[in-house]
Amino acid sequence: MRERTGVAAFILSATLAACGGGGGSGPSSSPVVFPTAPPPTPCPPGYTGTAPACVAPQSTTTVTGTVVEDGTGAPLAGVPVKLMPWAPCGPTPAPSGITPENDGCPTPLPSPQATTAADGSFSLYNAPNGHYLLVIGTDSTASAGTVQATVHDNITLTGGPQALKAPTLPPVPTVTPPAWETNGDYRIATLNATTELPCFQAWQSERTTNALAAGTNDEWLLENVRAINAYSQTAGSVSAPWPGNANGTVTSGSDEVSGGSACSDMVSPSFTAGVNAYATDPRSEWFAGKYIYATGLGVGEFPIDPRSFTDPNVPVWP
Repeated sequence: MRERTGVAAFILSATLAACGGGGGSGPSSSPVVFPTAPPPTPCPPGYTGTAPACVAPQSTTTVTGTVVEDGTGAPLAGVPVKLMPWAPCGPTPAPSGITPENDGCPTPLPSPQATTAADGSFSLYNAPNGHYLLVIGTDSTASAGTVQATVHDNITLTGGPQALKAPTLPPVPTVTPPAWETNGDYRIATLNATTELPCFQAWQSERTTNALAAGTNDEWLLENVRAINAYSQTAGSVSAPWPGNANGTVTSGSDEVSGGSACSDMVSPSFTAGVNAYATDPRSEWFAGKYIYATGLGVGEFPIDPRSFTDPNVPVWP
């Protein structure tokens, strides 16, 4: 028993010594340290990617989008698309009570223009970066026959490929817009010959009487006017407010009427001297109106060009 115990102790002592244990004076082991990769070097401001593969900012933008018919959501082919500058061209005298900011430039830039393809798509190649008014449609001032609205959209091009999406207008209670008015498609509506076209004609007539240039029908205004009119019939009041805009309209330059017998009963009063500075301002170039003869309810909107005037009562133009 003693011999076996001695052998076992010897073996244990040798084992501890070999492992550096047992209080021996041999060298101790150190943890292995692996090198870590340095953090990525950021690219300069305005560049994309990761250094050293930084991509320089592009000075032009290729934009794409889709245009559909606002009544059905079907693609619209052959619709003109162009860019107009949003930058100021200089101050414009404004009527009393209206504060001018920047006067919108009246002519298109020498930038790409296009027409929509059979599937409603459009592309504008190598447009200089910047702030623009996107115009989709004819921008026609004609007020006879078939009249379509025109899209006037506030966009900023930032370089490279950019898919343009149309805005979704502020919600109106009890009114659910169709899918193509909320999915980013641009859309163009045709004026109703009975309830909308006469209002456009009455507005143009008043502009002529007041020595103002003819204007055009705007898509966003028309969509909003239609929603307001539908809501007013269910709510029983054409002026009932809702969240987002206490005026109930996209702009403060508006007409509202309960009663009368024609669009002119809604439009004409606004052109009376001192009644509505928006109506008689030469910068109020866009319009939309709807009048329901059966109920005698009507709504019209006509903002001062948002490139020259920011309406303090409504959100920034779409």
